Amino acid sequence: MGETPAENGRSSRFWLYTPFVLLLLVAVAWSIAWFVIRSRTSDSIDTWFGLEAKAGRQWTCQDRSVGGFPFRMEVTCSALNLTHGAVKASFGRVESVAQVYQPRFVITEVEGPFRWTDGTVVVEARWDLLQTSVHATNTGLQRLSTVAQNPAVTVTGVTPDPIAVTGSEMEFHVRPDPTRSQDKAYDLAFSVDKARLPLLGNLIGGAEPTDLRADLTVTQAEGFRGRPMAEELERWRSDGGRLAVEMLSLSKGARRVEAKGELGLDAQHRPSGLLNVSAAGLDGILGSVMGNRTGGALLGALLGGARASGNATKPGQPALTPLPPLRLDNGVLALGPFVIPSVKLPAIY
Repeated sequence: MGETPAENGRSSRFWLYTPFVLLLLVAVAWSIAWFVIRSRTSDSIDTWFGLEAKAGRQWTCQDRSVGGFPFRMEVTCSALNLTHGAVKASFGRVESVAQVYQPRFVITEVEGPFRWTDGTVVVEARWDLLQTSVHATNTGLQRLSTVAQNPAVTVTGVTPDPIAVTGSEMEFHVRPDPTRSQDKAYDLAFSVDKARLPLLGNLIGGAEPTDLRADLTVTQAEGFRGRPMAEELERWRSDGGRLAVEMLSLSKGARRVEAKGELGLDAQHRPSGLLNVSAAGLDGILGSVMGNRTGGALLGALLGGARASGNATKPGQPALTPLPPLRLDNGVLALGPFVIPSVKLPAIY
């Protein structure tokens, strides 16, 4: 016997509603999965805080919340604080976001103000917008990036006078060097646009803002654990840590400086090393810095001749001329054989 009209109607209605039923089941299953992931995320944060506490680092996430349904995980703290012995650090509101399907790529927005101190050095900072992104895999960190709009940083306790820096935009990137894992090496890229640094202005003159670019590699970097700065630096020095300057570029109006080389710390905790420097627009300044008629005149003449012989890397930029190597040795700063008498390199901790 064939199907009756009533049976045919029920069969048609069944297939008509099936997609909606399946969609409802998927939505229910996804919601359950999201809440499971949310619970695991919260547990993972608690576990990480517990491990940090065992290492002596006490983190406090005020008013912590975990949300982001249905496709994201959002972890928010109204304020984030760290205490590790004499080291204390504090941030404003912190919000971290990751897609459920890409949990190891985390974007964080941090509000100021920021304050860090080890009991001697104090770093304070403010900004209009600061965002970080972290790429990680099963093997650990792959890349950390930070971008800040209109940052203003003040450092006290390092030099007799506070060090103040402002800029229109700052970028910072760090990643493990895959070719030098045995040296615990990390590559760093840093830039500040339109920076205002009074200390630099006093040194090379000019009221123009400064553009800074730096590509660096630091070895023996994995040991940094949030201890006081003096302890961190001594651990780094005793382990043979070095800072390779792949490129350091400074542009301030008509003045330009580029440097490459390697730096470290000597047994008296002073900067040491050698930098190969090229410059433009510094003739007339070197004579006063050198405090030596012969040395200043020779270096000034060398830079002055760059107008005819140098080659600018970009249209409109002043030409660069190589200078004698800049040596940091035994607390003395020297350009080639000429010691800069007005500069003494102090122990930095």
